Amino acid sequence: MTDVLFTLLLILLYTLQSVLCKLFSNHYPGREDLSSPIYTIVSGISVALITFAVSGFQFSAQPMTLLLVVVNALALITFNTSLIKASAEGPFSAVIVFQVAGGVIIPTFVTTVFFGTPITPVKILGIIVLIASVYLISRKPGESFKNKKKYFLFCFLLAIANGVYGSLTEIQQRLTGEAESQEMVILSYALAAVISMGILWKQEKKDVFSAFKQNKKSLLLLIACCAVVATAINAYVMILPLISNKAVLYSFDNSGVFMLSTLFSFIFFKEKLTKANLLGCLVLCAALACISLF
Repeated sequence: MTDVLFTLLLILLYTLQSVLCKLFSNHYPGREDLSSPIYTIVSGISVALITFAVSGFQFSAQPMTLLLVVVNALALITFNTSLIKASAEGPFSAVIVFQVAGGVIIPTFVTTVFFGTPITPVKILGIIVLIASVYLISRKPGESFKNKKKYFLFCFLLAIANGVYGSLTEIQQRLTGEAESQEMVILSYALAAVISMGILWKQEKKDVFSAFKQNKKSLLLLIACCAVVATAINAYVMILPLISNKAVLYSFDNSGVFMLSTLFSFIFFKEKLTKANLLGCLVLCAALACISLF
């Protein structure tokens, strides 16, 4: 019961993060392609500072944590970039499938193969059905490709980045202990912000500071995004050791956020749901039941 409550809390936090990020992107006054690096920079600095305060302004990291931080930061930047690039080149439905698949399969594989966490055949079947249901929910009529090679390349990178990002927190806690989990968050988000700033500076040069200009609505949304991201990641690192079955956590967290975000889009953004989308929601619920019960 405790596992379920903790997982539901994470789903709510990450869904709110997804919705706020979408709203910020919609209301960002600058060029559309600049919203992602601006979000990464501002949220990265904010999360690092907030987490440093939560840790009591104490910091101590082993070399292994520092190494994992570099990989984590690169995964975070790759995720944000690939999501935008893949969405621009083809159907968003398959983009979401790759995202969820990477976020479920890779961390589950890591914990099963390298750390001996058991997973039953029914859970494996449930994960396969889960990914199929995600496609049904996200599929929309009239979708087309611009460049298939670029599209599937960025989709593949998105899946890898989401899976790696989801795995590294647990890997770090198992290798160096839970005591350095906040250092992992601080350094990962700070490094992601620094790298993104370097890329933005090289791209925009003298106009780099104009990219940070906001209107009142986008500024409020950006502040809200930063607060929710900081809360979500700190809750994740604290809750992760308390969850006994990680496969259930990864499956529920990724698919739960996706399904709840779909519901929010239907209610607040007036996005229509087809019969296939509704069927996918039912199949997803059945898949999650199999994963959690068997």
